[in-house]
Amino acid sequence: MRIGEGYDVHRLVEGRRLILGGVEIPFEKGLLGHSDADVLVHAIIDSLLGACAFGDIGTHFPDTDMQYKGISGEALMKRVLELIKDYEILNIDTTVIAQAPKLSPYIAQIRNSLANMMSLDVGQISVKAKTAEKLGYLGRGEAIEVRCVCLLKKR
Repeated sequence: MRIGEGYDVHRLVEGRRLILGGVEIPFEKGLLGHSDADVLVHAIIDSLLGACAFGDIGTHFPDTDMQYKGISGEALMKRVLELIKDYEILNIDTTVIAQAPKLSPYIAQIRNSLANMMSLDVGQISVKAKTAEKLGYLGRGEAIEVRCVCLLKKR
């Protein structure tokens, strides 16, 4: 068994779409990044890579490489799943920290999107949404942060 921990944070800015777990969330701001800035998928990727001791997302997909400019989280995930093909994903547990928008109406859709993206049963994926209780940069609505853990086993 292998446990992985992942983390990512992206600044919220005007003029970008907000993508979380492959789902576009209606909001007046989106996440800033070299790729589509899907902070949820990025944190999951980091947890998967970490569980296998394969480094992190920046090692495999550096933001200085133009081939990843605008790339979707789903496309990155497909590449990561190929890298970790010797491991079976048992479960993924995530926490999205965002003061706004309210994410509870989208949780089921996000879980289904992630399950489809990774060819998993939706019961293997947990997505929880929390606020920062108006504390710090997250509480001021400047960014969205995601924390993730996963459990893998060797095939």
